[in-house]
Order: sequence, then structure tokens, then C-alpha cells
Amino acid sequence: MINLDKCREIRIKRANTDWWINEKSIVAENGKTYIAYMTDMGEIHVKQIDAKCSRAESRDITVCRLNCFYSDEHNSPSICVLQDGRIVVAYTGHASTNTVRYRITEKPYNIFTFGPEIVLKYEKSVTYTQLFENIYKRELWLFTRVDAVTWEFRYSKDYIHWSEPCCFLASDAGGLFYIDIRKQLVPSRYGILERWFFALYGHPRISKDHTIHAGFFDAEGWLVSMDGKRLNVNLYGNAKTEDGTPISGKINLDDLSVVYKSPEKTTVRLLEVAPTVPLRIGYATFIMDRPETINYYIASWKGDAWVISKPIAQGGEFLSKQPQMDGSQTYVGGMACYYGVGEDGFHPKHYGICDTNRVFIARADADNRLLESYITHDNGATYMLEQVVKAIPRKEHRKIWRPVVPIYAQDNLQVYWHEGTYSAHTGGWHCDAVMLVEYDD
Repeated sequence: MINLDKCREIRIKRANTDWWINEKSIVAENGKTYIAYMTDMGEIHVKQIDAKCSRAESRDITVCRLNCFYSDEHNSPSICVLQDGRIVVAYTGHASTNTVRYRITEKPYNIFTFGPEIVLKYEKSVTYTQLFENIYKRELWLFTRVDAVTWEFRYSKDYIHWSEPCCFLASDAGGLFYIDIRKQLVPSRYGILERWFFALYGHPRISKDHTIHAGFFDAEGWLVSMDGKRLNVNLYGNAKTEDGTPISGKINLDDLSVVYKSPEKTTVRLLEVAPTVPLRIGYATFIMDRPETINYYIASWKGDAWVISKPIAQGGEFLSKQPQMDGSQTYVGGMACYYGVGEDGFHPKHYGICDTNRVFIARADADNRLLESYITHDNGATYMLEQVVKAIPRKEHRKIWRPVVPIYAQDNLQVYWHEGTYSAHTGGWHCDAVMLVEYDD
């Protein structure tokens, strides 16, 4: 639980939220929290925060002055701290440039040493960068959405030169075309293993299939089912069976686990993919144009099946009242499971998985916009309200949206959220990143 009496509120001014989830915040092994964000002017920034000592200087650097012709929520950056301490930040220009661009620091943990911008070209519009280090293969992995409905994978062995894009999911406007990927570190008798847990689904309004699917990629790029079986899909696209038969590089949805399938005339929004124990997926169900029907749930993997919690809370509000094609009626607050590591210096790379049973939810009731924490004491069957972290009266016209838990979060900084206004689909956010920090001094 957050000690509200001892916390200090910290704001990152004009730090916009975005449409999707990616690796935007991480606690590195030096104990500092690094937050990558985009301003409402389209600038890409990195903020370094010491959540232990209030006297420590926080630092902020502009990585890119303007990553697009306008501020576009699709272009939010992805951040990765490499094993050697160097920091990589990747971002896109969405429909304007057909490129992913990134910069990497020349010195460990030093955000003032970012090298020159490197450009990766794609055939069509690209967005939703999700960037990871594969320590086992000593590679940098990059997942992106291309042309709105397909997903492509690239890798680099020297973090400068890259493979050609390999499409691992092809869909259409009626299919499943959002993917959220989370790296998980798994203790084993061979040490700490890496795997990439993911969930995918379709647009709540546009898609014809309102289903959430889930699976894994292992460190060698193989698609793995939830029960641990390797499937005939490999991210590298050139794998073969033992007899030399080429293996497909594209996912067959029938091979993936079904987390949730919406009943007729309802839809769903995927909100969280958490590499906790057990694995958890957070989502909201609702009927289009009816905010009073929004309900939040957590699905927990219990070894052989997904178990859905009882409704955790009701939503009560969409992003905006305008009947836009997509965002205004399908963005329903946000969820973030806390899977932090507690004290400074305790890192799961050395000690394995550490998490809690807490989830943060941004929602609205009749009187307030809220950020709340809920906790389960029965392994995900039910969640009870633990704490109201922030409440803003509706009459103030400021909204609370998109809670974010930093990867390997410390207890001193468990979550931050976006607080502000929204008026249009493109470039409509005007908000701050807000956090409560409980300093040790």
C-alpha cells in the first residue's frame, strides 16, 4: 500500500499518454527509474528519477525534437536498459515517415550521452515499438505494427545493423491486430531464463472478432503455447524441422490460448499483460456507446486454463463524448499490475520473479475520476479495494488515465499515471505524468 502521508507528488509536465502499452518505464540496476515519454509537441524525452533520496537531482533529456509532423499518440517511445547499462529509446513517426528511429547512450546509465539517431525503414506506416534485449542470444529485439494490421520482428546483434523485417502476424481490418509483449525472467535449474509473454486482440469497434489470445516466444524465437509446447512458428522466419521442412513464420490464432471471448453484442479492451506469478491479463468488457456497462477483470493463468476474476470495478466513462471512429468510445481508463522488486538493488535478473497481488485501475464513478489499487487474497478469484490513490472531482474536467507500473518497480515509486484533458483523436492529449514518491530520507 502507498503511504499517502509520506509521499511527495512529482509531475512531468506535458508528458502525454498514448494509445497502446509498451516498455516505457524501467528501474535499472543502478536503482534509478527511467521514464520515456512524448510531449504534446511531439518531442521524445527520457526522465531519470532517484526514488530513494529527495536530494538527488532528477534529470531530463530531449532525445528527439519532433518525431512527426504532429503529436500522435501512436508514437510513444519504448525504452530498454541493456545489461551493460546503456539505454536505448525507440520511437516512430506513424503514418508520416514509415520509419522506426532510435538512439543509444554511449555510457552506462548516462542519459546525456545519447549517440546519433539511427533510422530503420519499413514498407508502410509503422507504430507501437516494443524493444527488448535478448541476453541469451546477445541481440536487440524489436516488435512493431506495420500497415495497421500486421506485426513484424527485427533483430540486431551489434545494436546498429538490423535484419530485414519478418512478418509474424498477418491480419485484416476485421481481425486481431494489437499485441502487447512483456519479457519475463523465469528461474530454472539452468539459471534465469528469458521468455516473452504476449496477448493480442482486435479493435473494440472495428474488429469482427472480440477475443483475447495469449502465448509466448522463447529466447530462440519459437512460438510457445501456454502449456509450454513449441509450435511451428519462429520469429526469424527461416527455421526448419529436423528433416529440412521450412517452418512458417506466421502465427495461426487457433494455436494460441483463448483468454476471453466476448459474448455477442459486447466487446473488450485489453489493458494489461503482466509477467507476474501467476501470469495475469487485465481487460475491460463493455457494450459500445454505453459507459455504464464497463467492467474490469483480471484473468490468471492457473497452469492449464485461464481463470477469470469476479468483476473488480465498474468504469463509468469513455475517453471523450464525441462518437469518433475509435478512441473516444473504446479507451476505458487503464490497468497496471504491480510486479515490482521492493528495495533498491534487488533485481529479478539475479533473484528471479518477485511481485505482489496488487492492480491499479483508472476509472470514473458518478462523482470522481479515480486511480485506485485493488488486491487479491485468493490468488485472483476476487479483488477488493485497497486504496484510493488519487481522486479528481468530475467538475474539474481533468481526467486520470493510463496507470503505468515501471518494470522492476521499487516500493518508493509503485505507479504513475497521466492526468489532464483530451479533445481529439490525434494530438488531443494535454496532460502530465503524475507520480507519488515516498523518499527514504
